[in-house]
Amino acid sequence: MILANNISHYINGQDLGEPRDWQGLEIVIDWLNEHQSAKLNITDVEFVHKANKYLQERILNGLNGGVGIFEGEPYQIKIGNPQNPTYTFDGYLDFTDETTFVGNESVICSLKRKKGKDWLNDIADGFSFAYLYDQGVITDNDFIKIPYIINYVPDGLQIIVLSMSIFMMAKEIATTIQAISDSIADITDASTPVVGVSVGLGAGVVTAWDIGNFIMVGLKVLARIAYVIAITIALIEMIETLFEEILPKKREYLGMKYRTMFEKSCSHLNLSFQSSIPELDWIYIPQKDRKGGDDGETGYPTNSGSMYTFGDFIRVMKQKFNADYRIINNTFIFERLDFFEYTGNYQIPDVLQDQSKLLTNVKFNTNEIVSNYNIDFRFDTQDQNTLDDQNGRVFQAITSPINTVNEDLTSLKGLTEISLPMSLAKTKTKLNRVEKVAKTLGGIVDTLTGIFGNGTNFQSQIENRIGCMVISSHFLSVGKIVDMNGSKLHFNQRDRINAKLLFDKYHYINSFAEINGKHNQFWRYPATRVPMSLDEFQSLLENNSGVYNGEEFIIETLKYYPAERYGVIEYRVKRKYTNNLKIEFI
Repeated sequence: MILANNISHYINGQDLGEPRDWQGLEIVIDWLNEHQSAKLNITDVEFVHKANKYLQERILNGLNGGVGIFEGEPYQIKIGNPQNPTYTFDGYLDFTDETTFVGNESVICSLKRKKGKDWLNDIADGFSFAYLYDQGVITDNDFIKIPYIINYVPDGLQIIVLSMSIFMMAKEIATTIQAISDSIADITDASTPVVGVSVGLGAGVVTAWDIGNFIMVGLKVLARIAYVIAITIALIEMIETLFEEILPKKREYLGMKYRTMFEKSCSHLNLSFQSSIPELDWIYIPQKDRKGGDDGETGYPTNSGSMYTFGDFIRVMKQKFNADYRIINNTFIFERLDFFEYTGNYQIPDVLQDQSKLLTNVKFNTNEIVSNYNIDFRFDTQDQNTLDDQNGRVFQAITSPINTVNEDLTSLKGLTEISLPMSLAKTKTKLNRVEKVAKTLGGIVDTLTGIFGNGTNFQSQIENRIGCMVISSHFLSVGKIVDMNGSKLHFNQRDRINAKLLFDKYHYINSFAEINGKHNQFWRYPATRVPMSLDEFQSLLENNSGVYNGEEFIIETLKYYPAERYGVIEYRVKRKYTNNLKIEFI
């Protein structure tokens, strides 16, 4: 049996004695619901004697220059040899959570695990991406520019307007060229000398020029050149206005990669980040209430969206990628759920739950089956494209029996709705009819202005629309997610980001019907008391999975009593109990 001195308590590195009623120490791990490392079974602890005096002074030292009540105090519990403990609870006393002074006799504080689930919920929800930007953790260099254009459905009126513009320009150009040609002829005529014979003594051949006519023709040429310049400027302005109304110029939104959002948030918390999920390189464009590039536009989620705080972001990412996280060795690890289910060293002993009848109780995880599994991206009411183009937005997997005798008695049920708070983007892959006409018009203007140097580039402006995100408004009511190819969007955007892809890569492991060799059928074994050494307990802290008699098991919950060296476990074994299931994709 572990003696009292095998369990040591340290307040900020000092051994100030045990808290009151500490003999019944119980360490609880709930992998099924919490997916986290061990925690203690109590949240409040009562300190007396030296620890009480130290903590009462520490809590109130904010009155005389100390950090005071709003900063916790490090707290450790070590089991085993303090120099080389088998288990260390690394936590802190949170004085802001119902701290109570019982006169001068004792103080009751809230105990939380450092960098645990409680810590993450408290801290991760305590700061926003806007705060990280204000603090310089996120900078403008972390933003990615996403090109976009406003697209309209081509109609006859636009074609007529553009065609008339081309006709008017062609007519004006032809007329101007003819006028310039006539002016050149006039200049030639005016500069041709008149040959005559002088009169009087010494008569001979003389040459004369019509100076007045030459000046008049020169003025006409200058006037026509001025007219050409003026009409060219007017035409450029007209085309610019026309393009802006019918084909607004390309703009750029600011966005951020999911991975960058993780890395910057973890950096703020003095954590490193690790993940092998490639889709974290997708770029999130937050909601927009102004044009791309306008003053005040931001590339991080704002308080009008669903991912304002780091905590919000983690919850959305867990849902999207069917993932979870662990904080191991000061590294925030984010992976698909089954990443953490690797074979451990612990072996479950042969113990019968019902000793009186020498029987083992077993249940099935039928309560976890989902017959209808939906994943969907949102509509953006500001963007007609998300209403018109449904490709990839919704995916549904239906699980049903292969064989039935009485359909009225079929008990498959359950709905999982993965509703993602972002919309899909659409990439421009080719020019429409309006743009093709506009490209011709722009080419004419570019040629005309090129005559005078510093020509326009309307034609390339149209061509550069290819590869941009197309939206029907400058404003976004929900964020968008895009996959970039350099400075442009991938052409096959909806093939690269869609609801089915998320199911095929991340959510299929939840299916009870077997997919790719994986299924989610388990035999569940209720609370079982088993002998457990400190070494065995330590091995479970590292990994709660293993293989026993050739079958994979996962321990769901563990209550460990170090003083008594036993544990109470609930576990499940991955073992099929039916093959009569099929899954259909819609």
